[in-house]
Amino acid sequence: MSNKMPDFSLFTAKGHAQETPRQWQTLAMLAMGAGLAHVGQTAEAHDMDAANASASAISLSTVRVHSQTDVNSSNVQDKALGIRRMPGTVHDTPQTINVVPKELISEQKDYTLEQALENVPGITLSTGEGAGGLNGSQFRIRGQQARGDVYVNGLKDFGTYTRDMFNTESVEVIKGASGNYFGAGNVGGVINQNLKKANLHNEIDAEQAIGSGMQYRGTLDINRALGEHAALRINGMYNKQDIVNRNNLFSDRYGVAADLGLGLHTDTTWHLNYQWLKGREVPDYGVPMLLINGAPTSATGKYAPITEYGLSPKTTYARSFDKNNTDVHMLTSSLSSRLTAFLDVSNDTRFSHYHRLTSATAVSTCGTTTNCAAPFFRGQNPNLPYGAGGGLAYDQDGYGVQNISMLHANVSTWRFSHDVRAGVDINYNRDARILGTYVNRVNNQKLINPQYDYSNVSITFPSTGTRITGFRDLGLFISDRIALTKHVMVSGAVRWDSFESTYWNAMTANRGTQSQKSDRFSPSANLIYNFNDAINAYFTYSRSYKPVGADGSSLVVLSEGNGDVAANGRDLSPQRSDLYEVGAKADLLQKRLGLTAALYKINQNRSFAYDPLGNLIVGSLDSGSGRRTHGVELSATGQITRDWGIYANYAYMAGKVRDSALYDGKRAPQLPRNNFSIFTTYDLSRLLLGQEKGDLLIGGGARYNSAYFANESNNARVPYGFSLNTMMSYKIGRYRVQFNANNLTNHVNYSSAFSFGRAVPQSGRIFLGNVGITF
Repeated sequence: MSNKMPDFSLFTAKGHAQETPRQWQTLAMLAMGAGLAHVGQTAEAHDMDAANASASAISLSTVRVHSQTDVNSSNVQDKALGIRRMPGTVHDTPQTINVVPKELISEQKDYTLEQALENVPGITLSTGEGAGGLNGSQFRIRGQQARGDVYVNGLKDFGTYTRDMFNTESVEVIKGASGNYFGAGNVGGVINQNLKKANLHNEIDAEQAIGSGMQYRGTLDINRALGEHAALRINGMYNKQDIVNRNNLFSDRYGVAADLGLGLHTDTTWHLNYQWLKGREVPDYGVPMLLINGAPTSATGKYAPITEYGLSPKTTYARSFDKNNTDVHMLTSSLSSRLTAFLDVSNDTRFSHYHRLTSATAVSTCGTTTNCAAPFFRGQNPNLPYGAGGGLAYDQDGYGVQNISMLHANVSTWRFSHDVRAGVDINYNRDARILGTYVNRVNNQKLINPQYDYSNVSITFPSTGTRITGFRDLGLFISDRIALTKHVMVSGAVRWDSFESTYWNAMTANRGTQSQKSDRFSPSANLIYNFNDAINAYFTYSRSYKPVGADGSSLVVLSEGNGDVAANGRDLSPQRSDLYEVGAKADLLQKRLGLTAALYKINQNRSFAYDPLGNLIVGSLDSGSGRRTHGVELSATGQITRDWGIYANYAYMAGKVRDSALYDGKRAPQLPRNNFSIFTTYDLSRLLLGQEKGDLLIGGGARYNSAYFANESNNARVPYGFSLNTMMSYKIGRYRVQFNANNLTNHVNYSSAFSFGRAVPQSGRIFLGNVGITF
């Protein structure tokens, strides 16, 4: 154990964490230099011309090659994945993958990643980013933690912030243990956003939306060819929004993105992408869970959101000093090259810098110990119970660098065809934050009609509140997909990760830097039977590990006692997740319609659990509870007829807590049993309009999830969610107009919950109008 103070050159404390321009410039140059030192994999599908496609004569016969037209197909199984180290398409991948395509994003006007993921069954959110996080949400996939598993173009998206969709083409959710592809940390699955890329079409697209709240949003997308093989694409966005039916909350965002594409339609292609996203919002920590069970004075019972028992869903407990200001810069280099007819090489490099200044009011349980439940049921207005001392504040500054170099070969040995991918993944993240100290804050709000204005409150950031976490991960991976016969294929992958996390606390500086190391293999094996080019069945097994310290940038309470951080002298074994899945995928109606079905089982050991204040439950770092979950997933996407399109998903999920002295046999939390989403559209143009009179599209859908428990003890229950949505659009020439109405029944839904402490109501009924022009 070293007592030496860590290097603060990147995080100088002057009331807040900050960086120097020269240091960031140096890091950016190093990141981009690494990318330019390599050449990359085959150009993206839409960057390959017919000659290049035909040159790949020895590609596996059962793996389909796709062109730019596939990107516009409404059958998402034909989508080429935006992750080089995975098989080419959703159809070819023996694992459940949900894709939210750009057509659906546009039809629904999904403006944030959370909105887009409402189309994906099996994803739930819990308030906070673990350890009592401030604002935002942590994703769970099939009940498994996926807090830090958000990727962009296959590379990590560092930091926690509201992710806007203005520069996103589509969203992919790879479900189940995915450590063989993504490395340490991915036990529940992965969420990947594909960014918009420059192409050789000259086009300008502008949109302006006005909605309930009020909400004002504008976007501008400009693409220009710079010659025969080069193009530049620039995107811009502003979003000013008051949250519907939630008092004193707003979410303003601004963004700019640029993508430079060189060597398009050649054997060597390079994309250089920059994205900046700035957010200014008030965090929503929801409403208290209320102790019910018919006897409000009982010391034991069940908890449910207090808004289910008479409190207006508009009620929020934000105070005038609450804020969540984020500033994220992301620079990505993607280089690819075809060296021979059977060999490609690639390199992807990312440098991210994120800054976050945040403070929030944390509410807690309305129960007997806070003298809240009984007075509320009597019609009185008790004091608001607080969690985390009323809420934390911190100033966060961090950066992340990732570089992936890979070889991809299609070769034949004996009579077998191989699709081999092998490479190196280097990943580094460093995060520093200073915990704030409130001045003149008094926790004196009432449960009903709470006070908002606290103009005399301020926050200081003393250097003694500094906490620094970091991790580095070196991963080596290789996969092979072998065609044994015309119909039978086997595939397997293995990845070895050398992971180390560190932690330093100014309050315990004499203890030095804490560290934790984990070296693990993440294997997978798959058997695939291709009935024909359109229908296959598969069995898959995969294992992933999540070491301590993998989510440093998403945590708030950073300490050895109650945070997911490194601690010297402790055996902090990684979480482990094993996936077993059998399924089938089919393309019907001349491949216009894609159908999938899957049955899965997940065993997870050493799961982390948190109490209502955000502290890790005693023992969970060392052994923890376990989960055994299973379920069924069905989907149908594409065109039923020429004019009728559908996007439908259903998931049944069930699970139990195991390896827990207190909760063994309880239902697994954050796991609604029944989930479905459906959105369907019909093109009325041929039926109602003549030629050259425009395109008229109507659509609608519904989303439902059954009630679920928010914690392991099964004493806090989140009610069922339901939303009925509709849309209509008309396009003529270069002009278009669209109208959306969401949650028509004004049902009170909850976006997330945190144990028996709190739940966050969603917006009520929303109307949105949008006009656009393309030229």
